[in-house]
Amino acid sequence: MVKAFIKIRFKQLFRGIIGIGIFRIIFLILLFGYLMLFVFKLTENQTNAFYVVGAISFLILWIQTNRKDKLFIKTNFDKYKLIYLAEYLGLSFLSIIFLTIHFQWIPLLILLVAFCLIIQLDIRMKQRSLNTKLQRMIPAECFEWKAGVRKTIFILVPFWFIGFFTAFLIGSVPVVMYILGILFFSFYETGESYQVIIAYGKGMNRFLFQKIKIHILLYSVVSLPLIAAFIVFHYELWYIPIVEYLIFISVHTYLILTKYAFYEPNNKSQAAVAFGAIGGLGGIIPVFLPVVWVLSVIFFFKSRENLKIYLNDFN
Repeated sequence: MVKAFIKIRFKQLFRGIIGIGIFRIIFLILLFGYLMLFVFKLTENQTNAFYVVGAISFLILWIQTNRKDKLFIKTNFDKYKLIYLAEYLGLSFLSIIFLTIHFQWIPLLILLVAFCLIIQLDIRMKQRSLNTKLQRMIPAECFEWKAGVRKTIFILVPFWFIGFFTAFLIGSVPVVMYILGILFFSFYETGESYQVIIAYGKGMNRFLFQKIKIHILLYSVVSLPLIAAFIVFHYELWYIPIVEYLIFISVHTYLILTKYAFYEPNNKSQAAVAFGAIGGLGGIIPVFLPVVWVLSVIFFFKSRENLKIYLNDFN
């Protein structure tokens, strides 16, 4: 049964890849090859190998926490944890090979132990019908933030307060900003209905700039108090949270443009998911930021073309 399920996963992956087009496939293959070369070089050094293991573990933890097929797998498969483990080992296969080639046995052991612990987790991200004062302060047109905050408020708020009140610890604010920055990725995963886009009553350029401007404003409201608290205690290192802030502004802008470049009403575009992963890499590995910036420009013009059918009358 486990083998049959993994086979289904490969078929789903194949359909998703075919759906994004031949030129994008070539681009993603080249980018993936570059990433694997980068990871291969990192794993030569034990300290860097630990960073690789940490990044992979965080990614797998995020997948385990957010996957929506848990109930289906648990209902239909007795050894459902083996399915989780097989999938995560498959996703990390090349990294495991690299760690083995470079004889990084301790990082490899930590990675495998992390997988064994993660598959035991059964965290359920329940949808709660909350309407707190925090949500009511968010402008009505920022429905992505309203929906995202409703789903993540019990993670977002505690982490924010932890970062703010422990700013005297040098790593507290940067780590919290990193977690929150990654958390906001999920806000722009699914395309809204086309009626919502039309309701803005703006042309393509004004619509996109409005989306980006309001996101930057809201993200700044979340981040700037944390940055100020960090600078009060560690003024000589003022650039750390500011650089982190600018990196996530770049990545979030890219994700917004990716969403509308491949916009599908009431749907999560496979192409947007694939290219959104590049933005995620930009947040985790800054060496990918130039790729994010170039693609942001390309996707801005692609977004304009994609939205023309809905917003051309407002130009």
